[in-house]
Amino acid sequence: MADTLYGSDENCQKAAKLGVEVVSPAKSTKEKDSITLSDFEVSQKGDVVSCPQGHAPVRTKKKKTRHTVTFDSQHCSTCPFQETCPVEQGKKHHYLRYTDKEMRLAIRRAYEQTDEFKDRFRWRSGVEGTMSEYDRRTGVKHLRVRGFKAVRFCATLKAIGVNIFRATAVRKAVNNGKTAHAGVLPALMRVIYIVKERFLKAWGQVRKLFTLFGRRYGHPLIMAS
Repeated sequence: MADTLYGSDENCQKAAKLGVEVVSPAKSTKEKDSITLSDFEVSQKGDVVSCPQGHAPVRTKKKKTRHTVTFDSQHCSTCPFQETCPVEQGKKHHYLRYTDKEMRLAIRRAYEQTDEFKDRFRWRSGVEGTMSEYDRRTGVKHLRVRGFKAVRFCATLKAIGVNIFRATAVRKAVNNGKTAHAGVLPALMRVIYIVKERFLKAWGQVRKLFTLFGRRYGHPLIMAS
């Protein structure tokens, strides 16, 4: 999951070669009320099937990575959207020209308007609040250690700290609402139980780190943990 800055076609292509799918909005250059390639109906193979007015092309042609789609001038010359349409007038017909890259971006922009994309991408928006709290509460961006192992160790502890704060807030809300919200108490207790189990699992991993760190450096406080 990434924002628009990381959603370039180049990044998506490189990530695909590594077996990674990038879910990110494609940068839009669309002017207001203008028609773009993403407004055309496209087949699963990436071929233009019809224009936004529903007219099918007369023929299509591909040369390496460039495509030329030919439309009947009789339809295009009477189209009410011809001034904002990317189809250009030629000697005999009207032509739509695009590259493989432009088609990939057009397909992505069309997909961004679907409920499926919005449902998938909402998780990235939701995690922003967590990352903000992670930074504000713990100061994880300004660690006093260097080296991947030390940074990972500190960052893990700080993440556990955020989870403890959140688990405490949930428990406090449950205890304060026992009388007024007795009907929803079982559901809230279930949430507490899930958070507790996840915390204990994470704490078990931290204790292993403490033990390994203590054995290596012989620190008494860590050994005591």
